[in-house]
This record gives sequence, structure tokens and C-alpha cells, in this order.
Amino acid sequence: INAEYMGCSTFGLQNTTKLINNESGTEEAGFESKQNGTAHVSAKKHATFGKEAIGEINPDQFLKKRSSEKAAPPAARFERPAVKAARPKVPNRSEKPVMGLTTEKNFIVANAVDNILAVPKKGPKEAPSATQRRQFGQVPKYLKKIKKEISDEYAYINEMNKQEAAAEHERMRLMTDEEKADIIAGLKRRWDETHKVYQALTFNIDTVTKVQRKEGLEVDMEQIEKAIQKLSKKEYLCVC
Repeated sequence: INAEYMGCSTFGLQNTTKLINNESGTEEAGFESKQNGTAHVSAKKHATFGKEAIGEINPDQFLKKRSSEKAAPPAARFERPAVKAARPKVPNRSEKPVMGLTTEKNFIVANAVDNILAVPKKGPKEAPSATQRRQFGQVPKYLKKIKKEISDEYAYINEMNKQEAAAEHERMRLMTDEEKADIIAGLKRRWDETHKVYQALTFNIDTVTKVQRKEGLEVDMEQIEKAIQKLSKKEYLCVC
């Protein structure tokens, strides 16, 4: 390896090469650090084969299969617990059965008496009728809650409308006669201008554009006339 390039290197590799610390980038500084014993040593101590081994290394003592598992306890004899008492043994061939046993009990009468004195079994309990419940015929709680919320919203909206109406009424004032006269004069001037344009139309109206133009002027003049008539009445007009 060329010492010139090696002296200027600042990277730590994972091999056994010892690199020289040289932050200035000059060959002399790298040579001096090597002579003084201040050469850079790779900081990656466990980059290749793991951590350093402590103590003597024995190649025969390596990690074996299942060596870290715990040993199972010794097997014990399984004994099934006795659920019922053991049955009697089977009699031998030489044993003779007891013969001639009789009884004076009348099983027909005994069966009839047992049935007469027996308490009748209770059938399944029937569910109560819907009309017998306490909540029958009453409004559910969730409906009451929803109705209350709706009524509160309506009350809030009505209150807001009242406040807006009151504020709008405060902003209103009566129109004076001078203002009415000025507005009427302006409407008359506008009607004269519109009528002048209407009179200037040709008699031969043979296109759609001309027809629309004539109808638009007639509508404008009619609206102006209605506005003049409304303002000419002796009524109180309010202005916001």
C-alpha cells in the first residue's frame, strides 16, 4: 500500500490494517502521528467475530444442541382415579344361586299409590305479558331526551330570530319626503332614457334578437312605472 494514500486516510475498516489519523490531509502529519504512537485505532471492537473472549479459550467447549434446555422431571407411574366403586367379582362355576325368593308386594297397587301421591311437576315459567310490564304505555327515556333536545334547539333558533329582528328594527328609519322626491325623479329620468331607446327601435322586428330587445325594454319600463306608483302613495317607508 502506498504510504502517501494510507497516511491521508481517515476511514476505519474491519480488517487488521492500522490506519493513521490525519485530519489535516498532509503526509507529514500522518508520518509524525505514526512515529509518536498516536495512530488511529478502529473503534469497532466487535465488528467481525463478536465480543472479546474473557479467559482461556477452549475449542472443545462450544455451544451444543439443546445444552441450554432444562432437564425434564423423571416419569412417574400414572394411576387413573377410581370414579365408581368396583363391581363384585363374577361368581365361580361351583357356586349355586339362591333360589325360591318371593315377595308379597303388589306392584300394581304400589305404582297407583305412588302416582296419586306424587307432586305434579312444574312446567316452564311463562314470560310475563307485555301489557303487564311497568313500562307499558309510557314514553321511552331516549324519546324524551330527543324531544327535549329538539325543543331546546327550536327555542334557541326562535330567540336568535327575535334578536336579529330587533337589531334590524333598530337600524330602520322613516324615509323623508326629500329622499322620496329624489328617488322618484331618478326613476323618471331612467324611464325617459329607456323610452327613448324603445322609440328608436325599428318597425320591422324580424329577428329573435330584436324581439328580445323590445321585450326587455318593455319589462324595464313596466317595473319603473310600478316603483314610481308605490313611492307616490302617502305611506310610511322605512330604510335600513
